[in-house]
Amino acid sequence: MQMGMAEIRSSGVNGSPTAERRVLLIEDSAVLTRRLVDLLSEPGRIAVAASATTQAEALLRLQENAYDVLVVDIELAEGNGVAVIRQARTLYPPAGQPLIVVLTNYASDFVRDHCFAAGADYFLDKMRDIALLKAIVVDGRPKWTPSAPPSH
Repeated sequence: MQMGMAEIRSSGVNGSPTAERRVLLIEDSAVLTRRLVDLLSEPGRIAVAASATTQAEALLRLQENAYDVLVVDIELAEGNGVAVIRQARTLYPPAGQPLIVVLTNYASDFVRDHCFAAGADYFLDKMRDIALLKAIVVDGRPKWTPSAPPSH
């Protein structure tokens, strides 16, 4: 069953019609962080609830609160976004997984494949794809599913 765009837009977090999507922005550039907050913020639909500039800070934010969407840069002031993605996937229950969008300047096939293997749902090039980010944050659904345990 495929939902139409109107249905997707009208449903919020966990299908509730009025929920605002809470975003954790993981980006080490202050200038880009301000730009992304301006781009994404839309009262009633999207709220950039927190931000982090390092891997340790991002993991702390993930342990403090639940988020619907993570926007993750790969190169951080300390640490890296791939480790944050892996940790996020273990912190959230299967039914409550966040949408994880990588937004990076390192848009090679190798980096993209590495991010998807870690659990990213979308991979965007900062220079080429930033205009796509808001629509993905509003309408995107997590694509990641945990590996099935071996059957006995």
